[in-house]
Amino acid sequence: MINNIRYKTKIAVIGAGQAGLSSAYHLKKLGLEINRDFIILDEAPAPGGAWQFRWSSLTLSTVNKIHDLPGMSFEETLTNNETEVQANVAVPHYFDLYEKKVWITGLSSTQS
Repeated sequence: MINNIRYKTKIAVIGAGQAGLSSAYHLKKLGLEINRDFIILDEAPAPGGAWQFRWSSLTLSTVNKIHDLPGMSFEETLTNNETEVQANVAVPHYFDLYEKKVWITGLSSTQS
């Protein structure tokens, strides 16, 4: 674990789940720059928020799915028109692709 980090910024977004990624997207649209004007802090070991820790038996279908993040639909990340996907794989994959597409980089982790 990292101790005593100091980072000078105007805004800290806590968490890189759906709300945090959506917030970062809108901050960027307002002209703010990540790592200069705002940072995103997240303790998860990889993209996907709490979704990566869900049961393998939990699936998403086109009727029961997560809400799309701004600028990229969840369905864009599916292959072969999948109608049922394993949530703990598909959602982290979506978040990872989303971070890359909207140039959200520099996510900080409190884990070492």
